[in-house]
Amino acid sequence: MNDLERKILTAIKQQPMATQQELAAALQLSRESVAGYISRLTQKGAILGKGYILPNANNIVVLGGANVDLTGTSTANFRMGDSNPGVVNQSAGGVGRNIAENLARLGNDVSMLSLVGHDHRGRFLIEHAREVGISTDDIIQHPDFATSSYLAMNNEQGELVGAIADMAIIDQLTPALLADKLPRLQAATTLVVEANLLPETLSWLAQQKLSAPIIADAVSAAKAPRLIPLLAKIDVLKVNRFEALAILKKPETDSSSVEQLIDELLAQGVGSVLLSLAEQGVMYGDAEHKYLQSVPACQIASDTGAGDALIAGYVHSLKLTEQIKPRLGFAIACAVATLESKDAVSTLLTETYVCQRFADFLTTTEFPLTELESHSNE
Repeated sequence: MNDLERKILTAIKQQPMATQQELAAALQLSRESVAGYISRLTQKGAILGKGYILPNANNIVVLGGANVDLTGTSTANFRMGDSNPGVVNQSAGGVGRNIAENLARLGNDVSMLSLVGHDHRGRFLIEHAREVGISTDDIIQHPDFATSSYLAMNNEQGELVGAIADMAIIDQLTPALLADKLPRLQAATTLVVEANLLPETLSWLAQQKLSAPIIADAVSAAKAPRLIPLLAKIDVLKVNRFEALAILKKPETDSSSVEQLIDELLAQGVGSVLLSLAEQGVMYGDAEHKYLQSVPACQIASDTGAGDALIAGYVHSLKLTEQIKPRLGFAIACAVATLESKDAVSTLLTETYVCQRFADFLTTTEFPLTELESHSNE
């Protein structure tokens, strides 16, 4: 951004309702010149579209899927091919949406860029997002496709016996549709993406001039290879072993060590890797460091959503400390808080709750608990 662009942006901040002619008079420029600079500032993401809407200083954009989860659990011995008495629950879900909710509950300014239908489930997701603190300005409602839905059936022991995923709408989140949202992506201070997006969408994203660090979730071994065109732009990649193997085009029987897999991902241009090892913890790796962080003891209620909380916790920790070990510790604490919840996103999750619930564990990772407590008391 050059000096004149900075002056125009400062003038807009001081008079956000000013017309281009009024800005031109104040800056002693022609209206045409001001219009041209405003157009360029919009392309750079310094202005968010019409009305001179300016982005917040710290804003996270999550680009990914949002769906409604419908779960039916039998209250009696489950009989296949028959109607079973039970309980049906509806909740908000989706990898990207779960990450966004975790970030919002941790106190971040987060916006969800996703696609829902013009239907009651789409309205449910938008309303739920607003309730938990996610900005919905960038959620697009598609006129022709139904909101993404996941229908699961569990037996009387809570074990999955069958499921149907209706998620065709996510394939409509194409480069053509996202082109109008490019200023929003360019204005983000952190961009979180996930592999439910189409390969061509991720390829398009790799071609854009974005200043924000990109955090990516591989989602599954089947979808992880979609991230390949984006690897050189990814600052933090969260994978498990099978997802790493899929990205590297290795068979599941490959005997490479965790360290070797991380090194190969780094060689593809990834800035750093969070490799989940389930109950064994998480291995972090970048060009200079490798750390294995174990998981604190906990009472597991459900493992759904723990990975989404892990990546959200790590993103949040970026503003809490510059040290890698404490960041990793905080991320794992967020994941464990979710393991202890029956919900995919723990309703207890806040920065304060995580620091209090896992104080002993975080101390072992040299997390700055004292500094945060002092800050919260100011």
